[in-house]
Amino acid sequence: MFFQILHPTEALRPYISRYVFVKAEGSTDTMMPPRDDPRFVNGKHVQQLLPNYGSLIFQRNVTTDINGTISDGLTLLGANQTTIGITTLSGWYEGMMLDFEPGGMHALLHIDLQQLSGQVLTAQSYGDEGLMQLDHIFKYTPQAEHIAPLIDAFFLGHLPHKEDTNYTRLQSVIAACDEAKGNICAAEMASVACLSERQFLRIFRTYVGIPPKQFIRLRRFHRTLQSMQQTAAKGKSIDLMTVALQHGYYDLSHMALEFQQMGCVSPSHFRMLGIPLTDDFSVFFA
Repeated sequence: MFFQILHPTEALRPYISRYVFVKAEGSTDTMMPPRDDPRFVNGKHVQQLLPNYGSLIFQRNVTTDINGTISDGLTLLGANQTTIGITTLSGWYEGMMLDFEPGGMHALLHIDLQQLSGQVLTAQSYGDEGLMQLDHIFKYTPQAEHIAPLIDAFFLGHLPHKEDTNYTRLQSVIAACDEAKGNICAAEMASVACLSERQFLRIFRTYVGIPPKQFIRLRRFHRTLQSMQQTAAKGKSIDLMTVALQHGYYDLSHMALEFQQMGCVSPSHFRMLGIPLTDDFSVFFA
């Protein structure tokens, strides 16, 4: 499997975290993986996508089944809290994932994330001309390093013409959530945003797609994985109890439950992975 991670231009980084290019070669005739390898089912390549804040996935020259939605081009994923399975019907995969920061998809594309929450839609079914243009860029640009500048240019043309006050408020709320290690309620988040709780909940769901309580769980999950990755990258051992307490979990059992519900694996499984192919476990992993 081949991974290449490219970052968007500086102006886009508050909205888009990374572009991840993936290529997994093989065919239903030639791939003979171990039976207990969850990436393969009946000779077909299966890639799991961890919970995220909204993503665009592009496939080229391949047809995939993404949680029951058949796609051969651009696919939209709303914010979700469980792993998504991507099964390549041909047994190999070539594609790219564009991973948004919380609220970034709405800020750039004006998509109501509440309506898209938990859904998987093809660009064609969504019917947006801009997304069709993005799909065309990926399909007909062969090399990753050539695709990224074109996608950068597309989204630079979609930057807000003036400061998006609600997006700025959202960033302040996220910073407060991180500082509180997830131990913050919706009323406190609304106070940080200088909004009434009712106003805050409406704006938050539009920009992020999920309620604050669910976002807090997802945010803590991501930050915990990132911490584990950084520790592994330094060659240090990962003490799971220490990790749990550092990130606001009540105890190790609480963290294990969250991992099973959102990542479908235990914390010890992630510790066993060591250094993954991505930089913070938030996108494709092996």
